[in-house]
Amino acid sequence: TAAPTRKAEGKKQMKSSKKATKSKSTKQVSTTLQSDTSHQSPLLEQAPDGFWKLPDRYDVDLMHAVVQSPNSVYVYWEVSDTVKETLAMQFMRPWEDLPKAFRILDVTLLDYTSGHANRSYTFELPEMTNSWFVRPLDPNTTYVFEFGIRTMEGEFLPLVASTPLDTPRAEPAGVGRFAEPVRRWQYGEVESPELLDTLPKYAAYRFVR
Repeated sequence: TAAPTRKAEGKKQMKSSKKATKSKSTKQVSTTLQSDTSHQSPLLEQAPDGFWKLPDRYDVDLMHAVVQSPNSVYVYWEVSDTVKETLAMQFMRPWEDLPKAFRILDVTLLDYTSGHANRSYTFELPEMTNSWFVRPLDPNTTYVFEFGIRTMEGEFLPLVASTPLDTPRAEPAGVGRFAEPVRRWQYGEVESPELLDTLPKYAAYRFVR
């Protein structure tokens, strides 16, 4: 009677040892997974509570304009470190000491790349400024915004510029200030659009035609 009891006890010990090895292996696997996930990205380690942390800047030259209303536009920009260092060497002054300026260009019905503008307005900016709410602006107008510095002679030197941006209409379509030139061209009273020869490039005129 003693022999079968020993065999049963031996089986129980083997089962318990197998369970112990399984739990150890699962713990080892879980610890390895945790150590792998903790080193997936340095951004996760720096961010609070494991969320992604967006960088403060991307070290590129850019300017974007976003329409807020027919009379307001939000503009933000960035200047790369390479450009800042180049200007500091050229003007022999630190980037922080160079006077910053912002220019608004009205390029309605004009080709901005040709250097023409209906009107422009330039004003000084505080240091460390990288965004601005531009207002008041005219509705149904094409604008280009530029950020730059003032040279020692007081001239404006643009560094980054936005793409041409159209502010929305503030009145129903067809009664804007350019409705009459469009109507004359639409009905063939004139051979080409008035005011400028580059108007056929605009998709709005091709649609009306």
